[in-house]
Amino acid sequence: MKKIVWLLILVAPLLLKGWYVDNFIYHYTGTRLLGFTQVLFNDAVIYGGILILLYLSLLPTMMRWLAAFLRLAALLLFAVYIIDYAIIVNFNTHLALGDAIKYADYSYKYIQQIYSLSEFGVLALTVLILAVPLYFSWVRFKSVNPCVKKWPIFLILGLPLAAAFADNEKYAHAWIYKNVIDYNLTILSEAAPYSTAYVDAFSFQEHINCQTQPAQTKNIIILMVESLSAYQSRYFSGIHDWTPNLDAIASQHQAFKNFYANGFITEDGEVALLTGLQPLYPPSSYTDDGGTSFYSFYNINDSLPNILKKHGYKAEFLTTADLEFGNTGVWAKSVGFDYVEGHDQPEYDKWERFHFEAAPDEALYLRALARVEKNKKNKFLLFIKTVSSHHPYINPETKEKSESAAITYADKQLGRFYRELQNSGFFDKGMLIIVGDHHSMTPLKKAEVELYGQYQASAKVPLVIVDGDRPASVETNQYQQIDVFNSLHGWVAGKQCYSDWNGVLFGEAKTSPKYIIHRRGDNRDMVSIFGENEEFLVKLDGDKTRVTSKLPAEQIVRQLLVDKINALRIARAKWALTQSAEKSD
Repeated sequence: MKKIVWLLILVAPLLLKGWYVDNFIYHYTGTRLLGFTQVLFNDAVIYGGILILLYLSLLPTMMRWLAAFLRLAALLLFAVYIIDYAIIVNFNTHLALGDAIKYADYSYKYIQQIYSLSEFGVLALTVLILAVPLYFSWVRFKSVNPCVKKWPIFLILGLPLAAAFADNEKYAHAWIYKNVIDYNLTILSEAAPYSTAYVDAFSFQEHINCQTQPAQTKNIIILMVESLSAYQSRYFSGIHDWTPNLDAIASQHQAFKNFYANGFITEDGEVALLTGLQPLYPPSSYTDDGGTSFYSFYNINDSLPNILKKHGYKAEFLTTADLEFGNTGVWAKSVGFDYVEGHDQPEYDKWERFHFEAAPDEALYLRALARVEKNKKNKFLLFIKTVSSHHPYINPETKEKSESAAITYADKQLGRFYRELQNSGFFDKGMLIIVGDHHSMTPLKKAEVELYGQYQASAKVPLVIVDGDRPASVETNQYQQIDVFNSLHGWVAGKQCYSDWNGVLFGEAKTSPKYIIHRRGDNRDMVSIFGENEEFLVKLDGDKTRVTSKLPAEQIVRQLLVDKINALRIARAKWALTQSAEKSD
């Protein structure tokens, strides 16, 4: 009976992952058991490793210390497997070594916040967690008699052979059923460096068109809504009806229905919107600054705050999130914000706290309105970063735990904020830009894929521009987050510039970009490029960076796509050499 219980515990994560992935794949292919069988084939190597380590640890001739080491290694591999499964379910990506390094420091603090643990409490919890595997590693179990039970070793050694049946190129979302080791080995090419010879010989020139126009100044609020995605809105997609307030605002102002996030995490959205740079990071090892947030994007001189300050603006950054997460506070100051406010603002002490120790969006909007009132005699840029619609989804008012409940709450508070701005007369000389930071970290919906395509769906977010001087309109040409920066820059400077890679959202020079770059969250070694009527995948691999999807008809286009990606990454690598990736106060 005990053996059956242990066996069930061991295979439970495998069966759960297989069931989850099979449902995920079924939504797109309509084929049952495809995902389940591919999980079995891919993960057979992992389970083969776990079982062989356990089997060897039970041999009677095995020294006790070595048996304990083998058993501990098996438990560690099993723990990694479980964590990877949890990340797939919750964040629609795998456990990546780079993420583990990048978020290790804050994860420690986040655990303290969630469970209200002191330093001693964390230490006690750590000891308790480690005690279990250490006990099972050192305790004596009944040994395996190799003369009687040789058959298990043949079965175990045969498990990796199942990997031969894995077909990881059969489906666009095949990343989901890869095992965690295979996935991390695949995405290693992202860190492949450019050789000195390649960099010295490399050159790239981008043709830029510019058009002068009268410079304009208005107060600007950029409202970056956490996980706001097109599929959540009936107006933008027709799929769900979770954002009636946003939809009403969009129908009365400038709505961009073919708008893309340039990345897959909040950090990417901040970089794109506030610096106008593509959030493509340079090749880096995990032992240097490449494992930190905003790597190679600190101290950008031509950031939006710095540009606007030259025209007499004051720049402020507001969020209810912990500014230490991702080093956000230090980064915001480095790109020119005069005032940066996070979860430790005393006004939030009277509010209930949720994930990231954040007060709800309602509290954030009240603070934003107070800052608008305080700055009403000045020209200002106010960047607002919401939190309440972040995973894990919970409605702060009802405590309902679901994505729809969290998004509905976020939309309700957004609507209230918009109406308060209206009542205050803000739009007489102000502009509000509402934009999603990235697609929600949930599996793509079948309806999304059918509507947008497999790759575009993971990047679609709403954009609404509320400007009293501009009539209501619906834009269906493609645009992206860096175009927000580019348009505002040209707007205050009196000179709008555009290229194949940068668009202009409004004015006489309004132009959509020919190509849009999106940093992928599922396959970290891949970058999507969306053309006007086609899409491409570029494999990040240093000197060998290449187009891997359907190849463009013309070699010159293929080379253009690769050269653009390489130019962006090489530029960031050169900048990183002059900057510390992480600075503290």
